[in-house]
Amino acid sequence: MVWLLLLSLNFISCKKDSAEVPLADAPNFSASQIADTTSLASTSFSQAGNVKFFDAGLDDRGCLSAYNKTNTAFTSMIINPDLIKVVGDPVYGAKRKVMLMDVKPDQTGNVTNNPRAQVQTPMQYTEGQDVWIGFSVYFPKTIWTYFLTFSELYGAPYKGSSPFRLGIQESNIIIDYNGGTKWRKPMKAGVWYDFVYHEVLSQDATVGKAQVYLREQGNAKYTEILPLTNMPTITAANFAGPQYHKLACYYDRTHTFTDATRKTNVDRVQVYFANHKVGNSFKQVAPANLDN
Repeated sequence: MVWLLLLSLNFISCKKDSAEVPLADAPNFSASQIADTTSLASTSFSQAGNVKFFDAGLDDRGCLSAYNKTNTAFTSMIINPDLIKVVGDPVYGAKRKVMLMDVKPDQTGNVTNNPRAQVQTPMQYTEGQDVWIGFSVYFPKTIWTYFLTFSELYGAPYKGSSPFRLGIQESNIIIDYNGGTKWRKPMKAGVWYDFVYHEVLSQDATVGKAQVYLREQGNAKYTEILPLTNMPTITAANFAGPQYHKLACYYDRTHTFTDATRKTNVDRVQVYFANHKVGNSFKQVAPANLDN
């Protein structure tokens, strides 16, 4: 019982505080990359189609009901729910509702020393699974930060940074793998970024894989910004699993500033999210192009 209690208290922590981070628009894929089903080896878990964890346009209550506010290890979680609101899209207006996370530096959710708001899926992704994730993210202001994490697959024992994450470092959007930056690009404020990323979960570097596609608002097509790359996606940081996927505004309390001069600490960080889906293929999870 003590072990279960510790697990329920600790699994919501995605990273220990440290001095650290329409289908027609798709690019040309191989048949295996756009298959509607994917073999999920080494696990009994089966996912029927895509899972829409949050689509506010379909949420009649206008809240975050897709994410259950419970403390059992295999259900969804919200950290700091009072800091997350369902609002109109800052770009597309009435076309959709979106999540706004609005987090001040002292609002930690009693999870770690650094501030965060967070939604996460059930803890159900395990060794050998082939997972596709889609979501959209929007930053109303540019910032300079030592780290801000907005998306990752992660699990117990939560030992330091997750093996693979998307975030902001300095004033760049980055892909980070085990503390090394694999891709970076200056973050633009006032622009929706549509991400699709693909992970094969494994401790084996010859089996684990990651791949990322991005479409910026105004562009017609997705660009593969990280080709399918072998890497261990389960490490000592998250080997005890199972993994969850999270969207978050989780940032460095001390080293996040209003701009690159690093003279003034922020009084809050705001991040918008939409289209959170987990599925078995690019086709199932890719955010639609609202510019059409």
